[in-house]
Amino acid sequence: MKADGTQWTQFVLHLVVWVCTCLTVHSPAEQSTESPDVTTTNMTAAVTIREKTIHNMLNNYDPNIPPDFEEDFPTVVNVQVYIVSFDSISETTMDYSLSIFLRQKWQDRRLTYEPLNNIEALELDARIMSKIWVPDLFFANEKNAAFHDVTVPNRLMHVYPNGTIFFSIRVSMTLSCDMQLQKYPFDSQTCMMILESYGYSTKNVLFKWHDEPVIKRDDLSLPQFELREWLSNDCTKTYVSGNYTCIVVKFNLARSYGYFVAQVYVPSVLIVILSWVSFWLDIDAVPARISLGLLTVLTMTTQSSGARVNLPRVSYVKAIDVWMAMCLFFVFAALLEFAYVNVMSRVERRRREMDRNNTAYKTSGDEEASIAVAVVENHVSGEKGHRPLGSRRPGFSRTAIMRQKARRCDKISRYAFPGVFMGFNIIYWAVYMFWDGS
Repeated sequence: MKADGTQWTQFVLHLVVWVCTCLTVHSPAEQSTESPDVTTTNMTAAVTIREKTIHNMLNNYDPNIPPDFEEDFPTVVNVQVYIVSFDSISETTMDYSLSIFLRQKWQDRRLTYEPLNNIEALELDARIMSKIWVPDLFFANEKNAAFHDVTVPNRLMHVYPNGTIFFSIRVSMTLSCDMQLQKYPFDSQTCMMILESYGYSTKNVLFKWHDEPVIKRDDLSLPQFELREWLSNDCTKTYVSGNYTCIVVKFNLARSYGYFVAQVYVPSVLIVILSWVSFWLDIDAVPARISLGLLTVLTMTTQSSGARVNLPRVSYVKAIDVWMAMCLFFVFAALLEFAYVNVMSRVERRRREMDRNNTAYKTSGDEEASIAVAVVENHVSGEKGHRPLGSRRPGFSRTAIMRQKARRCDKISRYAFPGVFMGFNIIYWAVYMFWDGS
């Protein structure tokens, strides 16, 4: 009996050790093997739910019919424009180029679904977007445009449980802009972006601006313009087939004229001042004054042509036209002033030479008699206190007077030309800085 009790005790001890060993070795492995299976199962279930939801939404869905086509009210589409960049603004072709994110938001009750756990909205692939109705929005003043497809089509679509759809697409385009250039280069332009529905009247689709219609990139900058402000309005239009929804945003662009001051106005002022150097040269320095006058006129003509090369051929006068025309007038007037002074000097010089030739011809017949007569007359006139006959030179006195007039003309021009030019500058800058151009 005692031996049997001992054997029973050993058996119980071996059994306890074996049970503890099994719990220690096998329990962690079983737990570690079970967790990935549970996670994978949950993920698979979530993916399956999304796929089923999208499949159920698109089942019996017709993307060719607007959401509220069978109702008595139109589908309201909220529009927002995010400006990525202003690429260029051209006065020659009167257009501007920019890149935007076009954002649209509307509700399609046919796409409602039960809310999913931890999923705010369904994010659709670009290949599925073609199966959902989108508004037929187009840009009425567009010249050319392009979508971005690198590396994939730049578009997104989110569908919310209540059927609200958020659709965004990236577009680069060139839009026409009717410019008024009377104040160029001190002008401000208003360029529009007009968005319309092409095929649906106001009975089916209505475009409305978002509460914040336009958003621009924080570091957005333009080389020659400053985007001051924008105004958004409704511009619903009436055509032969009915009323069509239309919204418009107007960009107020103010030109930065610092480039023109440095490249056009300052050089032209220096050329005009250079033409005034002619007034300080001697009237007999004909080659120098002619070269200076022709050089300034030709330079001014070339600069005037270069300043207008990128402008359209409009029929009205622009601010830069007035400036270049007046600068050309001043340098041409300086050349004409030299021509007048030179003619005065040359005519009197020629008259003096003719008087000398005539005097020499008359005295060549009888030199001795003329000398004797001159001596007698000089003696007689000396006794009477009169000026000797031989010392009278009326031609010389007239020449001196005319040369003095020519020099006086130069002296007057030295002050008259700068004074008139300064007065023109005061009037010019006052008018084009404060005139609104309307």
